[in-house]
Amino acid sequence: MLRIIVASLLLVAVAYAAEQVCEARNGKNIITFSETPERTKFPCKYNALRATKCGKWKVTLSPGNTMEMEKMKRYVIKTMWVGVERISDGMKWEGRSDLKIARKYLNNIKKEPFVKKDGALSTGDVFTFGPRNADNKVTLVEKSGDFNITFGLYEPEGDWHKSSSFKFECFSSTFDPSDYPKQICGNGTKMEVREFKQAMDWTDQRKATLFHNVFTNMDIVQTDSDCLSAARAMTNKCKGDQQFEAARVCWPILGKPHIQRCISQNMDSPISAFRHCVEYVCSGYTDLNACLALSEEIDMCPQVPELSLKVRDNCKPDLFCN
Repeated sequence: MLRIIVASLLLVAVAYAAEQVCEARNGKNIITFSETPERTKFPCKYNALRATKCGKWKVTLSPGNTMEMEKMKRYVIKTMWVGVERISDGMKWEGRSDLKIARKYLNNIKKEPFVKKDGALSTGDVFTFGPRNADNKVTLVEKSGDFNITFGLYEPEGDWHKSSSFKFECFSSTFDPSDYPKQICGNGTKMEVREFKQAMDWTDQRKATLFHNVFTNMDIVQTDSDCLSAARAMTNKCKGDQQFEAARVCWPILGKPHIQRCISQNMDSPISAFRHCVEYVCSGYTDLNACLALSEEIDMCPQVPELSLKVRDNCKPDLFCN
């Protein structure tokens, strides 16, 4: 009997050790496969997973952030796009959820928490669903047990930011994650962002690297017009080192709470300001229209390093920085 118990415990330990997890907490904090934290402080879609192999599937996961309007403009995961491809034959399923779809499922108004959008496979070919419960989460459960994907809804009242989340769990021993920067969840190497920066000969902020890699990845289908324009500007208008310069100069507009909060409190849009910043920097600081639009959005706000003084010198002499 003792041997049976020990063997069972060893099996549990092995299964637990094989579990691979990438998740977002509080709407903006990604914990990668290496358990390294990254900040996704932008109201746009991003490449959490891209063709990561788990069991018999390749899994792609694209969360979409937004800014919560009542709680000082904090970030919330609003949408969740999932794509799976069966490795053996290339057959696919693609679907999405959002706060309304998931809420309707939890309230017994919809039969499914994710809506199929494309692919030859039916939802029932691939997934079952986790139970409707009181913890504001919906779950895709791969039918053979290879992986789960959980989408946590924020609560407008109460401890909302902790419930805004996603979680990908791979339970299969067959696990082959894509490298960073193809996917933010990474490949499980703790130094992957640092190694990428070194390979590019960059010495500046880690957060600028993350912004660069999201907004130059045109495989991400940005549905917000400002997110799309910022990505197109950084990808198509920036020349050479201007791409990273735009990421380095502009990320504080979305990533620094005191700047983001000020823009919001003045009834302007931080993502619009970020877009105009990228367009301005990628023009070599010569695009007058982008400069003027940006100047109205950052006026009366804390100084944005390397940016506010250029705006004041080039297009708005009376720009005021708190």
